[in-house]
Amino acid sequence: MHSGSEVYSLLCDFIAKSGAASSYKLDIANAKSCCKSRCTKVTAREASLALGLGCVTIEHDGTTLYALHQTLGDPVGTGCGVDMMVTLVLYASSADVIKSFVNFALEKADQTKANTFTVYRWHCKYSYWQRDQTAVARPIESVVLPRATKERLCGDIEEFEEEETQAWYESHGIPYKRSFLFYGVPGAGKTSLIQALAGKHGRNVCYLSPTHPEMTDDSIKSAVQKAPSRSIIILEDVDALFTKDREKKIQQSPLTFSGLLNALDGVGGSEGQIFILTTNLRDELDPALVRNGRVDLHVSFGYAEAEQMRQLYKQFYPAATDEQAGAFETALSASLGAEKVSMAALQHFFILQRKASADEAIGNVHLVIEEVERRQSDEAAKKATAEEKAKEEKAKEEGSGKEQAVEEAAEDAEEAVPSEVNVHVHLHGATKSGVACKGKKKNEKVKKEEMPPPGMPPPGMPPPGGMA
Repeated sequence: MHSGSEVYSLLCDFIAKSGAASSYKLDIANAKSCCKSRCTKVTAREASLALGLGCVTIEHDGTTLYALHQTLGDPVGTGCGVDMMVTLVLYASSADVIKSFVNFALEKADQTKANTFTVYRWHCKYSYWQRDQTAVARPIESVVLPRATKERLCGDIEEFEEEETQAWYESHGIPYKRSFLFYGVPGAGKTSLIQALAGKHGRNVCYLSPTHPEMTDDSIKSAVQKAPSRSIIILEDVDALFTKDREKKIQQSPLTFSGLLNALDGVGGSEGQIFILTTNLRDELDPALVRNGRVDLHVSFGYAEAEQMRQLYKQFYPAATDEQAGAFETALSASLGAEKVSMAALQHFFILQRKASADEAIGNVHLVIEEVERRQSDEAAKKATAEEKAKEEKAKEEGSGKEQAVEEAAEDAEEAVPSEVNVHVHLHGATKSGVACKGKKKNEKVKKEEMPPPGMPPPGMPPPGGMA
């Protein structure tokens, strides 16, 4: 196993944590959350131990294995500096022992603890799921959505995970998977809901970016096949890939529309997986991408509704009464008027009001619309600046084009006019010297022809002796 494979990283991490190794590589990593001790260094760092070089003896299921972690060859230069080839070799009495040990390590890696989930990101270059981090999931109750939307979604997933449902899918020859489309305005809670669902149902979260410049049809198919078991596979911003006419929006992307559809159809195996497609522009998606069978449920995420305003108020002020929550919603709606506010902006308001009382928060709702108007003003100014800059660049291009045209026209005119006028004057015997002098005075740039050698007649005269 070389250092660019998923199983290499997984086994090195497993062996290092098992305590069987005697050689370690020291690094620095972010420390785990220390909120329980209420320390002030939230971003504290700590030492991290990784598997070092050497031979390790491992006991597994009553058998002995040996793992050799070694380097091969000489150091070579890469785009990221000097590097060496590193491999991990397993030795055992049989291949079944090695397979059993690797499966055990895989099972341990894919396990999720209560209220936590593991985040993976697809590594296009080496074609494996790279473990990113283990995060603490937020409670599903903390995600403020319209009650009907949340109940419909949560009920759908719970029913999908029942054993009877899996047996029904298999008996009818339907791929056992579930796909959802999360669409709507930014900051409405799509990411928060995904994290809460992962924690509640004990699933990993696998982020797959189809817009990556190295994402091919084979790569996305391999990603679906190799995804950790019990995962939620996220395809972010699917509207950025293709138009309604299936034309590429990113010309450099090698991914085709059929390759994306095959991945969503579960070609190659995606048993028990949940797919979630996210977009802010559902209307720009090809109907074939979101038809029944590929996307089972569409979930809308809009601006904050009256119900959500009251729920979020009660969440930040648990001791507040229903009357206070209603007063907050009424005051906020009156302050907004025809304007809309996202859940992210509303949460930001409560963060700013963390030291204010429940009644003071109601009295300060005007700050919400002030923040909305300020952001709109900033965006308008930014857009105006961009348009002005584009106009200036266009004017410069047009001006440089005109200057170049004028220069070319001047060069053409200069080439068309001779730089010197040559006047040839033939002096014959019948020509008076006075005429020649007068012509010389009259034309400063007169150029005389060269005179013939002595004894020879001027041009056009017969030679001496009258011979023709």
